[in-house]
Amino acid sequence: LDGALKTLEQARRADEAHQADIKKLVDELQEVEVKRAAFENEVAGESKKRGSNVHLERDLVQEYDRLKQKADATSSKYLIHLDSVNREQKSDQDRLDSEINKKAQIEENYKKIESEKNEALKRQEKLIDHIKTSRLGLEEQKRIKAELSQDVGTSKERIHELQSELDNVREQLGDAKIDKHEDARRKKKQEVVELFKLEVPGVYDRMINMCQPTHKRYNVAVTKVLGKYMEAIIVDTEKTARRCIQILKEKMLDVETFLPLDYLQKKPLKERLR
Repeated sequence: LDGALKTLEQARRADEAHQADIKKLVDELQEVEVKRAAFENEVAGESKKRGSNVHLERDLVQEYDRLKQKADATSSKYLIHLDSVNREQKSDQDRLDSEINKKAQIEENYKKIESEKNEALKRQEKLIDHIKTSRLGLEEQKRIKAELSQDVGTSKERIHELQSELDNVREQLGDAKIDKHEDARRKKKQEVVELFKLEVPGVYDRMINMCQPTHKRYNVAVTKVLGKYMEAIIVDTEKTARRCIQILKEKMLDVETFLPLDYLQKKPLKERLR
């Protein structure tokens, strides 16, 4: 914008200078025309004094022609100069008009940009207010979150304590149920053995009841050696075992494992293990 204003001012100054030159040339041309007219009038007056049919003297005619040629030359010179100045003035005027149009366009763009700037500033103020409000809201949410987190932490600790207590109770109940179930199972199995003893001769007892280690530290070893035969029922013969199996089927009892003594392969015990 500053550059356009500077160019516009230069164009105006050039136009003013050209206008001054044109006025000066016009004034000089008018002065020559006045002198020419005065001279022609003077010559015409002399002609009338001597008579309309009297020819001008030779010297006077020559002077008239000389002055007329000089006036024509001067007039032509001024006209040429005036035409040149007019062309320059028109060119300058065109440039001036162009610069004026540019200036108007720049001013229009400036107004538009200024308006957009003001709108942007308004939006910026709104955004700043919104950000400020959002930050306050965020701080409030953080405060609430911190309080809730503290409450949740306390609640979690309490829940953990209650869960631990509940797990302990469940474990105790589970152990009690297992013990109760195990006792019921053992009782039922022992009843089966007692039933066999009453109905079938040659039934002794379960392996677990007949193989009691001299010390508890041997329990694991005995369990490892006997394995799946820990609860097997020991009978004297295979025939006795088959009779017991028949009773199981008739009474629809659980499957049992039998160890007939006459069916087992005996190995001599190593003396060092006695």
